[in-house]
Amino acid sequence: MFSSSRLLSVICAVLAVGPKHAIGAHILSLRTDDGYTSQVQWDGHSFSIQTPDQSTPRRIFLQSGEYHPWRLPVPELWPDVFQKAKAAGLNSISFYSHWGMMNPKDGVLDMEGINNLQPFFDAAKEAGLWVIARPGPYINAETSGGAVPGWATTIPGDPSWNPYNGELRSNDTAFHNSWQLYVKGVASLIAENQITEGGPIILVQVENEYYNGPGQNEYILELQSAFRDAGIVVPTSVNDPGLFRNLVNETNIYTIDAYPIGISACATPHTWRDIPTTWRPYHETVMPETPFMFTEFQGGAFNAWASPVTYDTCREFTGPNFQRVFYHQLWAQGVTASNFYMFFGGTNWGQVSYPMAYTSYDYGAAITESRELTTKYDELKLQSFFLRSVHDLYKTDLIVNGTNLTTNPSIYTTWLQNPDTHTSFYITRQVNASWDDVRNYKLHIDDATVPQLDGDLILNGRDSRVIAANMAFGNKSKLLYSTAHIMTALTVDGTDVLVIYGDVGQTAELAFPTGSSASVKVEGLSVKTRVVRGQAVVNFKFSSGIHTAQITGTNMAIKVIIADYATATTFWQPIITGQGTFGNYADIGGTTPVLVVGPYLVRNATLHDQTLSITGDLNRTTTLQVFGPSSINRVQWNGQDLKLSKTMWGSLSATLPGPTGTSVSLPSLEDLTWKFADSLPEIKDKYDDSKWVDADHMTTTSKFPRYYGGPWNLSVASDYGYHVGNILWRGHFNGAGQKAVNLSISGGHNFAASAWLNDAFLGAMEGFVPTQNASWPYPDGALKEGDDNVITILQDHMGFNLAGQIVCCTPGGRQRDIQSPRGIEGYYLLGEDANPNVTQFSSWKIQGNFGGEDYPDKTRKIFNEGGLFGERMGYHLPGFDDSKWETRSPSKGLDAPGVGWFRTTFDLDLPENHDVPISFVFADTPGAYRAQLYVNGWQMGKRAANLGPQNIFVVQPGILNLHGTNTLAVSLWSMGTAPEDLAIPSLELISTGVYTGGPGPVSQDNPSWTDRQAW
Repeated sequence: MFSSSRLLSVICAVLAVGPKHAIGAHILSLRTDDGYTSQVQWDGHSFSIQTPDQSTPRRIFLQSGEYHPWRLPVPELWPDVFQKAKAAGLNSISFYSHWGMMNPKDGVLDMEGINNLQPFFDAAKEAGLWVIARPGPYINAETSGGAVPGWATTIPGDPSWNPYNGELRSNDTAFHNSWQLYVKGVASLIAENQITEGGPIILVQVENEYYNGPGQNEYILELQSAFRDAGIVVPTSVNDPGLFRNLVNETNIYTIDAYPIGISACATPHTWRDIPTTWRPYHETVMPETPFMFTEFQGGAFNAWASPVTYDTCREFTGPNFQRVFYHQLWAQGVTASNFYMFFGGTNWGQVSYPMAYTSYDYGAAITESRELTTKYDELKLQSFFLRSVHDLYKTDLIVNGTNLTTNPSIYTTWLQNPDTHTSFYITRQVNASWDDVRNYKLHIDDATVPQLDGDLILNGRDSRVIAANMAFGNKSKLLYSTAHIMTALTVDGTDVLVIYGDVGQTAELAFPTGSSASVKVEGLSVKTRVVRGQAVVNFKFSSGIHTAQITGTNMAIKVIIADYATATTFWQPIITGQGTFGNYADIGGTTPVLVVGPYLVRNATLHDQTLSITGDLNRTTTLQVFGPSSINRVQWNGQDLKLSKTMWGSLSATLPGPTGTSVSLPSLEDLTWKFADSLPEIKDKYDDSKWVDADHMTTTSKFPRYYGGPWNLSVASDYGYHVGNILWRGHFNGAGQKAVNLSISGGHNFAASAWLNDAFLGAMEGFVPTQNASWPYPDGALKEGDDNVITILQDHMGFNLAGQIVCCTPGGRQRDIQSPRGIEGYYLLGEDANPNVTQFSSWKIQGNFGGEDYPDKTRKIFNEGGLFGERMGYHLPGFDDSKWETRSPSKGLDAPGVGWFRTTFDLDLPENHDVPISFVFADTPGAYRAQLYVNGWQMGKRAANLGPQNIFVVQPGILNLHGTNTLAVSLWSMGTAPEDLAIPSLELISTGVYTGGPGPVSQDNPSWTDRQAW
């Protein structure tokens, strides 16, 4: 355990070396005499990595993206996202693992199939990406209960000092015992994949977004001890959910999270909050001896049920302008370790989500849920390439902030300088981040005001520009300043190459130190140049396409590749693997000697002798260009030799044929033969529920007992072993003049419920609040006097709440959190002889997902199914015999409120060596119904037609069979009697893109139906 007292001794040692400049010269490491590694080191500026292949540690700028393997339940596709992260210039990936999925039952640890993280780690290592492990136990992540398993939500206790979580997330003995199996199992696997073992993991986060408090700090220290005992020797960290000084001394690295323009404001995408000014002062006050790290920084935004917009608007909200303004401000604040949440969001398939989240977890991220690249990906790539090539930014001091460094007081500038090399970075933005006006200005750099030769710098509204000065690049060159965006630098055949870009029509100026004479030659642009006083100054305006400049002189040869922004987004700089265990890691063993221009994606490249082999994807016919060593005389694209020519600026060029079309032929789902069966036999006369679980608990460990009714407690379905999906209740009573039933049902935000007396529909409830009350009168003739009657209730379990989430407006005004009820909190019969204070029902029964915690489908795991009859019977699984079912389509629907199940099959035969993202599209029209989409047995979509906004559901290859037969099943839960409530108007299959290349063949792991005894 890395105690606060040990950390304090390290801090004191650091403070003894003197001022901040001195700290930077003394790299801190985990103390090897305690068994911790020195391969991951840090100081007050940045992290450093030292592998066995290196003689000295190397600073890194940790540029990371968040990506959850369990939200992409096809392990063969995990490398696809890693390759795209590497291609975007990221050097790290952060991930959450899921306690609830891996530990679905007390005493059971499942780390097989989609829960096996070893392929995830292997793919990261293969791609050359470091890994930040964030196993929880609690992770938030907008997943059910923040990944706390359902069985753990019943841990007793309601202490006053932990009002939002009971005994959860504390050092309470019961909770301590609950996480032991999971943490020990996951931590052991993480330990085997640390950098010290040749693996990619360099940092382990202990818990997630937590606060100081009684029993809470001690809990974090217990977790830290468990990780260390399992063999974790890399640094550990915590992430404070804000600037709150939480858990500062409990781990090695203290970090914070920030979503500066909000995580749930997609509906107002043009409204930005202003830039925080407190980040750097806060860090320098709280933990200046560690790198300034954001474990979560806004990489997108969360969208909720009933939102008026979709994730496309969230992507606009946090688009390239947001990335430039706010990511540049991270650098201005001294941040050298950033993890963008999310880089790839994925899918809340099955019952994975928490109550506010719908199926898609696209998050408006750089990569869409369908694994396609976006303009946000382009901007992130440009910034990441810059960071990868400009090492002087890894260690800077703040020189000045303010508005007096430019000629326009509306421009705010941060001046950073590397204390060792004196390289400067001027990060400019408009004073108010939300201003839309265009501002002109000149910048004061030392004794010059730039641009020197012509024009002004232009800063568009909601934009930012980073101007580098006195910067070394390549092997021997220096840049006095560049007002253009710098993308990267490389050395080709002894010539140092600088790659810059900017908006068409904007002025850029570069200056280089020269000897007594120099020659400047610019291809294709109208330029002004000046060579005087040891400087070569080049001034021009960006135009479309690629242009080059050559600056030559005594002992200098510089080439500048100039591109407009749109063209620059097609540039790639793949890592060529070098020697050693970490030879494919940039700045460690890998090199970047070539620049590839044109393709939609460059996944990998190898350079052997005179052959450059590139793998990647295309979305159209593309002109490929390669800037690289003159020794290259052969270029291959996806294994095929290319016919090469040479451009006027010296690059190799070839034409790459793209897909033959922009779409593929997909079957019409409306034209298929659909089979239909009732999925609510529970309301039929004489239905036998004797094998159901008796809902007969007289007490509960929940701090939220029932409101009224009795004597049995039905408020917590988890008390009976059901934690996910749809839940059914059956309450038996003797008919004796009752007139109505009153029910208070809790299912979480946005849940729904329907009720029947025998086979007569009583009504439904649907809406935002997590608990709803209704009194439903009995229809004439529905009650069977003097006989057994049954109230059947179907309700959603929308997942458990997140920690710290307080929900108002529930009966009694009680606060709700992870342990909030999912069940019937109040029940009584109304009538002449009805009395809510006496026993009215003779018994209650409950049914949920088949087997509860002992579910049979170990491939698709516990979150895949709910408790509908069709789910329990396996109607959704491939191979189920529906030959005797009625022929009826979802557009025909049901005859009355209830639940129906529709099945069909369809064949796909998509082109080989292509990536064709596929989605299922429901009619975007409202109706009082909820539908579940099952594809080859996987629940890949929940459509709530009265809520929205989602009506398009992505299904990945591997779940979809792209070259064979697929089973499609849809459950339809109708809650109303209107035509729009009883049917799904349309369901179609679409492709959102066609890409040659792709991730390669993906196999299926979609087990077929096996007999499940009828319950």
